[in-house]
Amino acid sequence: MPEKNNQPLPLSFRADLLKRMLADLRAGECCSLVGTSGTGKSNVARFLQRQDVQKAYWNDDLRCVILIDSHSLIFDEGQKAEYTVSEMMIHRLLEEVEAYNFSAEFLTWANESYNRPANSSFPLAMRTLQDICRRLCEQYGHQLIFVFDQFDDLWQALDARFFLNLRNLRDQFKYHIVYLVMTRNRLERMRPNAQTVESFWELFSTHTYGLGPYNESDAATMVERLAFRAEVPVSEIPREVVTLSGQHPAILRAIFWACCNSPQESLRADDLLKISSVLKECEKVWNDLSLAEQHLVQIIAQQIPLRYPNAEALNDLRLKGIISSDPPTLFSPLFAAYVLQETQSNASGVVIDPRLRQVRLDGQLLQEPLTPLEFGLLEYLARHSGTVCKREDLLDGLYSEEGPHGKNDQRLDALLSRLRKALGESAQKPRYLITHRGGGIQLLQGHILNADSPHLPPSP
Repeated sequence: MPEKNNQPLPLSFRADLLKRMLADLRAGECCSLVGTSGTGKSNVARFLQRQDVQKAYWNDDLRCVILIDSHSLIFDEGQKAEYTVSEMMIHRLLEEVEAYNFSAEFLTWANESYNRPANSSFPLAMRTLQDICRRLCEQYGHQLIFVFDQFDDLWQALDARFFLNLRNLRDQFKYHIVYLVMTRNRLERMRPNAQTVESFWELFSTHTYGLGPYNESDAATMVERLAFRAEVPVSEIPREVVTLSGQHPAILRAIFWACCNSPQESLRADDLLKISSVLKECEKVWNDLSLAEQHLVQIIAQQIPLRYPNAEALNDLRLKGIISSDPPTLFSPLFAAYVLQETQSNASGVVIDPRLRQVRLDGQLLQEPLTPLEFGLLEYLARHSGTVCKREDLLDGLYSEEGPHGKNDQRLDALLSRLRKALGESAQKPRYLITHRGGGIQLLQGHILNADSPHLPPSP
């Protein structure tokens, strides 16, 4: 009987995604793969290393896939992190090329270059990497595809010069050097001062793919593999295991093992969410979403029409496979139940009662009343919760009676600053009031009691 954990994934695995993404990689385009926790980004990375997979998609031996798993890196306190990563790139590159029919002279030269003591600094390590890449690309005509799994931490922590060096390496050899990075969110959303490394992440801007739930074929394959490991007939696995999970890899596995460990366990969503392993996977997906995305997901779970959705958050949810169709629906009945549970148990948000002129923050009544202007601004933002409201519209409503001379950004900024203070947040650490440079102001998780038509009161 074959080893339970040694069943290779079929070549059809994630084919709907890989047909497009691997065509881009072959054409020399850098790609970004975005998926929340549990969607199997590492499985995809390891799948791409298989020789039969490369042969099936590329039908030649000119491409070399070099996997860099960030979680396997060991950082030495005496060395710069940038050196550690570049050294790993060289090490993994040489491991991969040894599988190809290169001359003994090249392999000897490459290993001597790698083991040279003088290379123990980031600039020299990058120079060695550049030299090895030059011979592989220019002399042997190879395309080198560096796959960065678990790229999130590196992207957020490493110095900008590391990514600028990667961009430079790419520029030197053009389409012979390709990067595939795997993260939980879009690159430009994840790094403070992303403008400093824009020349790197712009490589991926037109080739960003989402890794969401399985398609029906892959879900069926995964159930077969799990049943094989558990030594149970596939016919005994309830269909609800797949449908409740929404074909999300990690949630599907959690429900499957919950059923195997407790065959009498109810397959109702509320009961499954009492199982810690199942609840944990739903929490991981939820925690990978931004505040704006969570806000939209809560509205969708409650089946409330999206009147003024945040387009950026909506697009990101579609990219990650969290929502589909139009009007949008959540990918999984179980996750939808989790979101509703989260919404009911968490009283977070700003709730305004215009009739009583009261504001509740996270369920607690604000003790200090807001001024009419502060209340008016917050009320308008709450009526358009999740929407980026233009500064011109806010100024027109707040200072309509004062004419053009009363409408200036400084007054709005001062008012916004006072409102932030009243809500216990700041521009540096916003929670609900988000400022979009050049766009406007957005309130997350704002609710109106006894809502009527949106308005702003005139200046007192």
